[in-house]
Amino acid sequence: MSRVMQITSFGQNSAFITGFERSDFGTILQKNLNGTAFKFYPDPYPDQNLFYRSDNASLAAVGVPAHTISTDQIDIDKYYHTVKDELSTLDVGNITSTIRAIALSSRSIVSGLDTPTRVAKR
Repeated sequence: MSRVMQITSFGQNSAFITGFERSDFGTILQKNLNGTAFKFYPDPYPDQNLFYRSDNASLAAVGVPAHTISTDQIDIDKYYHTVKDELSTLDVGNITSTIRAIALSSRSIVSGLDTPTRVAKR
């Protein structure tokens, strides 16, 4: 079993959040999914520094809780960041269920009930 698989599971009803430990964003999302099968996990690739390598980096650098949510097991995805990374290589059903989970789990943020905040560095 790979290190990644020990940290999180991939596949149906799961996604990981980059920088999970840097704010309470993931905790809020997961709280709003109580009673569902969907689960958000911390980033299984901390050595790759995905949190600061993504589009959200400029926001994260100034303290804004800005995260990336992903379903891809990038250590085995032969199409990840290649020219062959096309729609036909994606699990659209899994992506759709993840989008639904994000919509459901973010309702308290959208309504103003919850506001994600940064967690102090330890």
